[in-house]
Amino acid sequence: MNPIKKTTLWALALSTFALALSACGKDSAEKTIANTEGVSAKVQLELHYTSVPLMDSLVIDCIGADTLHLVKSPDEHSLELDLFPHDHWKFLAKIYANGNLMQKGEVEARLEAGKTEEINIKMRPLAGFIYLRIPLGFGNPVKIAYGQMELQSEDSLYTYLMEIVDSDGVFHTDFLALEKSYRLKITLFDQLDNNIYQVEDSLYLSPNNPVPSLELKSLRGKAAIAIEIADNANLEIQMNLPASRRSPQKNDLVITEFLSAPLKTDSNQYEFIEIYNGSIDTLLLGGCTIGTGSTGSKAWEITANGIAPGKSLVFGDTSASTPVAFRNTATWGDLTNTKSSIVLQCNGTILDSLFYSNVQDSATVIPNNSNPSKNPQSTQLNLRLWQTRGLGESWCMEPPTPGSPESCI
Repeated sequence: MNPIKKTTLWALALSTFALALSACGKDSAEKTIANTEGVSAKVQLELHYTSVPLMDSLVIDCIGADTLHLVKSPDEHSLELDLFPHDHWKFLAKIYANGNLMQKGEVEARLEAGKTEEINIKMRPLAGFIYLRIPLGFGNPVKIAYGQMELQSEDSLYTYLMEIVDSDGVFHTDFLALEKSYRLKITLFDQLDNNIYQVEDSLYLSPNNPVPSLELKSLRGKAAIAIEIADNANLEIQMNLPASRRSPQKNDLVITEFLSAPLKTDSNQYEFIEIYNGSIDTLLLGGCTIGTGSTGSKAWEITANGIAPGKSLVFGDTSASTPVAFRNTATWGDLTNTKSSIVLQCNGTILDSLFYSNVQDSATVIPNNSNPSKNPQSTQLNLRLWQTRGLGESWCMEPPTPGSPESCI
């Protein structure tokens, strides 16, 4: 099986931090640093980096005319500070992930009043780790109770137990030495200690690939995790394992987002409904409908053939603004702007339904945007609360994201 390589910048390898240092002052650029002593320089620090699994913090130390120690969260990308001009400023950056120092880099620069210095810090990986999420499906239909991952190098054997987080099984290792090959073995067990799933393969951790991002798309069948180390760094590797193909059952498919009142003056907005496959199988959609009711013109035939595990499918109206990929029904009626129902059924069985309204008069009414002309938002399900999706508090109002189910808070 060939891995699918994405260009998403995941791993920590070769991360770069661009620091724009803007120094302001009235003194001429020809004057020495000593002549500008006491004049502070305005520094705009811009941090350019990508999010990584289990990232804890970014730490920057500025050492020169004085010393600054900055601790930033992964979500922060810029800050302003005042530094005195100095011949030898040293900037040290460190990335902590998975509870340990992951990368570091440093550079020296001369900071003058009235000049702007742009400095790049090239981070050097110190170690790697493996982070793996396995979708178990809504309700864990395979009944996986626990799992074990063994990692073996030439001189060591490591064993890690699986954690169950939401609807996923999660493995992550401690720090691992780079420039080494590892043999990987994952085993999943049911409540009777039966070995119901096993996968084995090898991988190589290098400075260009210190955190291989492994994602198992399905638990059906057996397949090898194949990691190919390419010349370019920061690869996200996905393994698509074969899934069973079957008709959907109750709690396999859930409605996760809808927009009933798009902004009429915005040609890029359209009515839509999004559903999500929370099972571990490819679900066939023959005989399925979605609409504002279960009979007659209110039930619109779904024309898409199927939906893969862990994927979303969007149904949009017939307007020109709706992307072709979202026109997955034979007809379309109308999602009433204020209040109505949405019903998903297959072969005469209702799999999911909801009633939405812009007035919340009970806990079982799903919220709807009350003022779309000023603040168009869609209604989105927090996937972590899929079991209580009949309650309004399990939903939120956010900017539309058709095709990308979000876990809103």
